[in-house]
Amino acid sequence: MSLPQNTPGGVGPTIAITSSRLWAIFKLRFTKLIFPSHLSADRLGISLVKVNFWLTPWIRQDEHLPMSHLAEVTHERGMIWDSISIESSGGLNPLTVEGLPKSAAQRFVTQVRNWMNG
Repeated sequence: MSLPQNTPGGVGPTIAITSSRLWAIFKLRFTKLIFPSHLSADRLGISLVKVNFWLTPWIRQDEHLPMSHLAEVTHERGMIWDSISIESSGGLNPLTVEGLPKSAAQRFVTQVRNWMNG
């Protein structure tokens, strides 16, 4: 998890979060151990980078959702790790990341909701 920081493009602060490698070990998800999911957001939108299979890291899922198309940010709290699901106004294919550290996920969701409402 990185704290909000200024980006060189003048967009403003950026916040990023990465799935836990310890979570990947406990869930026996080898691909997520080597290539954790990265979720980042700024005032323009949210980006997600996922690798689905460890033998083909060049085939990865890069998705970007503009802030104007955001409908809902769902924060599912677990006992140790959390997950975040971000839905677009169209409702198809939400951006979902599992295995996030609890405090980092809370900061991410709070910041994105502030940008959505502000």
